[in-house]
Formats: sequence, C-alpha cells, structure tokens
Amino acid sequence: PLTRDNMIRSGIPCPEIYGDPALLYPRVYRPDIARRWKLGIVPHYADKEDRLVNHFMHSPEIRIIDIEGGVNAVVDQVCSCSCIASSSLHGLILADAYRIPSVYLKISDRVLGNGFKFRDYFASVGRPETEPLFVSEQTTPDDILEAGSCHRIDIDLDALLDACPFYNNNRT
Repeated sequence: PLTRDNMIRSGIPCPEIYGDPALLYPRVYRPDIARRWKLGIVPHYADKEDRLVNHFMHSPEIRIIDIEGGVNAVVDQVCSCSCIASSSLHGLILADAYRIPSVYLKISDRVLGNGFKFRDYFASVGRPETEPLFVSEQTTPDDILEAGSCHRIDIDLDALLDACPFYNNNRT
C-alpha cells in the first residue's frame, strides 16, 4: 500500500492488490521437514559477513541461512527452524508464508531504504508494524526468541495469484 500510494501520487495507476509473490510458494513447494533448529537467522545479503552474524554462527541451536542459496534450499532451512530472525525481508516473508514465528532484525545500516520495504510489506499483509530488534554483541539467542511471534497474515492469495501477469487463471 505504501508503494501504491507513491505510484498514485506520481500519476501512475496501480491496482489495490498487495503481497509478495513468495507468499504463494507454499502452494507449489511444501517440504515435510522437522524443526531441528531453535532459531534461524537470515541476514540480508549486505549483512552476511557482519561480525554480529558470526557471533551466532557457532551456537548448536542456531542455523545461519544464506538468503542467496537456492530457493528450495532456503525454504528447507527456514522450515527446519522454530523461529526465524531476519534482516532480509524475504526471510520474514518466507516465515509468514510457512507460518513460522519471526522477528525483524537490524544488524547494520547496510540495508538501504530506512525500513520502507518492511513497513510496506507489513501493511500489505496486515502484520503489525514493528521496529526491528537491534542486534549487538550483548544480544543473546533468548533475546531474539523472546521478540519473535507468529503473525497471522491477512491477504487474499487467490487475488494475488490472479493478478500475476503470466498466470493463466482459468482454474478448474
């Protein structure tokens, strides 16, 4: 809705259909994977090498997930976690799509846009807008887990799919 408002203010027509296409992925890929990890951390690609990510790397309860891995591999890893903490928007979107509790992290100032895309996504699915949990050297896995919650997204996935320009919506 925030992007739509910007488009309309610029004189560009834009329909009132919101949502990220990744929310549709469980319709085509539903892995049956046990929750092995207490926490999965999905750093934005700009945060992958951050010292704070490395701070959590050796914990036996935490899985660091590379958002740039193959799509199914990333989904498998996300689904193997009981909670997802992410500075990558798509880490949060996948957690929502697969109904895994999550928390929005800020690891660094390297993710551009001052949180606009996160606020836009949260508004598009009726997820409460939250400020990110700032990660520091003192942040513990329990701090992150306490901040995580399962967000019931409110979105018409059929309308999102029907709006897809390359999808044949002749359902039988």
